[in-house]
Amino acid sequence: MKLAYAAPPTDLTPYLSHYYLFELGDGEFEDLERADIAQLRYFLSGSGAIVFPDGARFENTPVTLFGPRMSSSRILCRGPMRVFGFGLQPAGWAASTGMSASTQVNRCIDAADVWGDVPEATRKALIPLTTVEEMAAVLSESARRFYAEAESVAHWFIRAVDAWLEERLTPDIADLEAATGLSRRQIERLAKQYYGAPPKVLVRKYRALRTANAIQHGRGDWQDFVDEGYYDQSHCIREIKEFTGTTPSALRDQRSLLTSMTRDRSNLMSALALLSDEA
Repeated sequence: MKLAYAAPPTDLTPYLSHYYLFELGDGEFEDLERADIAQLRYFLSGSGAIVFPDGARFENTPVTLFGPRMSSSRILCRGPMRVFGFGLQPAGWAASTGMSASTQVNRCIDAADVWGDVPEATRKALIPLTTVEEMAAVLSESARRFYAEAESVAHWFIRAVDAWLEERLTPDIADLEAATGLSRRQIERLAKQYYGAPPKVLVRKYRALRTANAIQHGRGDWQDFVDEGYYDQSHCIREIKEFTGTTPSALRDQRSLLTSMTRDRSNLMSALALLSDEA
């Protein structure tokens, strides 16, 4: 099993997160995926499915659009498999789909239902390519043309929310109101539209993911974060498990193969938006 990453060009980072190429030999593979931003995945070979904690199951289509995920999920892979994909930042989701992100949380969509024949044509162009860099170049070229003609989105609001979430693990909503000049109700509506959830849920999601990331990289244990918005040990463990699917001790011991492999995303931190890398 292999997993390779490439960073998008700087001009596309407001819209796209990391590119990745996942390759699996013969057989089947199951593992956990963390809560994440929206994703677009091209299944160049093989097949699979994603299962959420509530039992909802989605079989992958040749090109699958994943809505924002607000919980961990289990992925099922049937090899031999090659999947090329990338993360869609809130602005990328809005400009690409025109849908409120809140309507597609923890859901998967056949990309053909959104963009017609274009995703399949791109998938066929990607099949003969061998490296993530080659595939990234193809997607960057088409994405640049697409976003040049896409409807404008509220980048100012997204930048304000990102900065607010990055400031500390449990930011105060009053600070976001002051930064945007919007009421709490207006902020909640726009957050659902772009991120898929209200600020309170986003705080929980990114607090858990950032805590898990620190534990996974040996920068502390749950005890070091109980004063950062967690009520006690059980609350910290429960939150991390909800959004990552695993416990702090399992993260520390690298019990999930896929989670261990995604540590390489941190090598791209200087080229990626902080929140997409934390996710």
